[in-house]
Formats: sequence, structure tokens, C-alpha cells
Amino acid sequence: MSDDFNDDFKSGLIKKIAKNSHIYELGNRGARIYFRKSSKSFKLWLDFLFYQLKEAGKRKRPVVWTNIYTPSELIYSLDLFPIYPELISGVLASVGLANYFIETAESKFYSTDLCSFYRVAAGLVLKDWFPAPDLIISSAQLCDGSTKFFHNLSKYYNCEHYLIDSPYYDDEEANSHRYLVAQLKEIASKVDKITGRRLSQERINYVFNLANQTREDILKINELRENIPSPLSGWDAMAYILYMFFSSLGTKKGWEFYQTLVQEVKEKVDLKRGAIREEKHRLLWLHQIRPYYPNEIIQNLQENKGVISFEEVSQVYWGALNPQRPWESLAQKMAANFGVGPIERRIKVIYDLVKKYKIDGVIHFSQRGCRQSCGGAYIIKDFLQEKGIPMLLLDGDGADSRNYSKGQTRTRIEAFLEMLS
Repeated sequence: MSDDFNDDFKSGLIKKIAKNSHIYELGNRGARIYFRKSSKSFKLWLDFLFYQLKEAGKRKRPVVWTNIYTPSELIYSLDLFPIYPELISGVLASVGLANYFIETAESKFYSTDLCSFYRVAAGLVLKDWFPAPDLIISSAQLCDGSTKFFHNLSKYYNCEHYLIDSPYYDDEEANSHRYLVAQLKEIASKVDKITGRRLSQERINYVFNLANQTREDILKINELRENIPSPLSGWDAMAYILYMFFSSLGTKKGWEFYQTLVQEVKEKVDLKRGAIREEKHRLLWLHQIRPYYPNEIIQNLQENKGVISFEEVSQVYWGALNPQRPWESLAQKMAANFGVGPIERRIKVIYDLVKKYKIDGVIHFSQRGCRQSCGGAYIIKDFLQEKGIPMLLLDGDGADSRNYSKGQTRTRIEAFLEMLS
């Protein structure tokens, strides 16, 4: 029997499983048994993940594919059900399935220079694993690759694609702010016509109030993380917690997750229990991702008494949302993203975090394919060096394990932490 036949058979079988909403319920039960010793917050994330996949399969609400910097509050206010290809790609990488989809995408001429997360997502599309989108809403913020990916996806599925073009400068008085507000209003109006579901103020109030309460809990967690020793490792914060950070704001399940996480972090602070046994080097991680496939980076750090005390992606950069002015509020949230605009905005936030969390050294994870982040890495490094803050540029890949060099990575991390000593 040929390998091609075996691969096609396996792919077809897995696709049937992936599209069966009942399978996700069984999968969640199995995952809860397997991870029975994990924290309550981790189990709530599992519930949310399987809930998303199960409900998307049922298609009781229109399914929208979106990216992480499109505010989830917008999606939930419009009563749509979101699928996040980037986040799903990270989950698949963590269970060792990413390269299968990456190779599928590359066999159809997707370049290895493209972001690996979108190559995983392209493979998912080509294998027809997940429910097709009824429409696509994405933001141009931070990721050039996502813009073209979602454009291609809309052609593939023959569905509408609404792209939110975020202005370069954050200026409420300028036309750029009004331009962003106008786009959000137009999207809401078009979604109304497509779905036949009338946007209600009651729905906006519900979603925005939940989002604001969740935001307050995230702020509490970030304040607790100022404690020494670090009560929460950034390695976890950039994994299942990051999934919730981008996809759950505006949902009751998201609020419950963060309420639980506040309690868990506070308990560790009260017990003076750190994320690692002995903390010597407090680190700030730059860029919004880390490698999600099995790797030894966190072990390398821990063996040398280094802990990721904070990561820039967890910074709450937006204010509370006003449900009476929903589009203006969402525009302000998007415009406040410090990764957008002049590099000085990002540098200021990074330096503030260094001081706030008593950081000894900074690691910039230079993910292949993320031009917008890596392009400013040396400018940031030069600034921090002037302030006496060492910074390591760690080249790598978040989803494609073929680009991970265990020995080289270990050597660079050990040399960096030895320098901090």
C-alpha cells in the first residue's frame, strides 16, 4: 500500500473526526483526564478551546475567521463565532502536528519564507479540516502575512473579506481616527445585511461589560506579577493564557478564566512561591509568540535560574470600553496598540516594563516571517544597551520545528545568562 494512500486515508479520517462536533466533547473529557493534575485555569482553557471548535462545527451562528489583532469584542458584539487560524496553529504545533500541515502547504507552493503559523493554517485549509468561514474579518495590524493570507482565503472559500486598515499614527483628533471608526461602522452594517441579524445595544452592553471586567482581572494579574519571585512564568503566559487573551475578551467563559487565574497567581504570591525553584535572572520576553513545538528553551532558562517575569504581549495597552460609543472605543483600543506606528512607541513600553518588573535582561524572539517585529529588534537592542540592559536576539520559529537548533539555542541562552551574572 503506497504512502500517499496511507496519508490520504489518515487525513480523510482525521478530517471527519475534526468536523464532528460530538467528537470535541469526547476530546475535552479525555484531555481533562490526561491533564487532571494541571491548574484549574488550564482546564478552563481546554473547555473554551473545545467549546469553540464544537460550536463552530454546529454552525448555529455564522462562523468568522479572524486574526489576533482584530478585537474579539467586535466579533462577539456582532454575534458571530470566531475561528483564529494563528491560535489553532500554535495548538497543533504543541501536539506535534504542525509540520504535517506545513509540508502540505509547501507542496502547494507556499514559500518557506512565509510565517509558519500561516503555513500551518494554509495546510488546514487544503486538508479541509475545519468549518469553512461564512465571512472573514481581519486587521492589517502588525502582520503583513495575515493580510494576504485572509485575502487568499476569501477567494478560496468565495466569501466576503472585511479588512480593517489600521492607521499608522494614533491621533484621536486626526482624520486617521475617524477613518478607523468609519471602517468598524461599515463592517457592522455589512454583517447585519449578510447575516440578517440586527445589531442590538443590549448585545453590545453585555459583551463590553464582560470585556471590561476581564480587562480589570488582567490588570490585577499583571500587578501581581511585579512580585519577587515571579508567581507566573511568561512561558505559560504565552501559551494557553495568550490564547484566552486574544480570543475570549467579551465572553463569560473568558471572564471566568481570568477570575480563576487571578486567584491562582495571588495564592502563589501569598505563599511566596515562584514559577521556578530558585530565581536569579528576571527576564522580559519580546514578541508575541514563543516556540510551541517541543523544545528545551524553558529548561535552558530554568537550569540557569532564569525566569520570564513578563512578556510585552501581555501588556494592557487599551482603556475600558464604552458600550455607548462602541466603534470609537474599539478604534481607540486598536490605535493604542504600541506595536503600531513609530518604533519609539514600542521602545517606551518595553523600557517601562523593564523598570516595572525589575528586569535583568531582555530576550527578543525573532520569529522567522515576522518582519514587523524583527525589523525593529536591533534598534531596541541599541536603546537598551545605552540604558545598561543586556538583550539577546534569539532567532527561531514558533511553529516549524525544522528551524529549531537545540545545541545552538542552548549555547546562546547559557552565554547570555552567564553575562547577566
